[in-house]
Amino acid sequence: MEKSFKIALYLLILLGVTHSGLTPVFYKTLNADALWLFGTGMSYIFMGLYNLATLKVKILSIHRITIILNFIGNVFTIAITYILKEPQAYFAMVLVIFIFIYSILNIMGLLKK
Repeated sequence: MEKSFKIALYLLILLGVTHSGLTPVFYKTLNADALWLFGTGMSYIFMGLYNLATLKVKILSIHRITIILNFIGNVFTIAITYILKEPQAYFAMVLVIFIFIYSILNIMGLLKK
């Protein structure tokens, strides 16, 4: 299960890099929409990296912060998906929901190592 979690994290990071990297392609000037697209990409990158770092440490408070981060990411991504209804939004939603569920199951000790 941890392998599929890592794959989901790397896909989320890749999605974030793609989001942020394509911002200048979709927006020729710096405006609010461009910043939102870039910021969403950065949030996915940071969320993925924080979850990867959490795999390396065994500190309960870090795991709890990760769950809070994943919850916020879920709320944000579900809202984006509801508004945009685009394929990449659904893809991101599936990833962040899986990551959130995994992090909860992991902290509860319900996953086999």
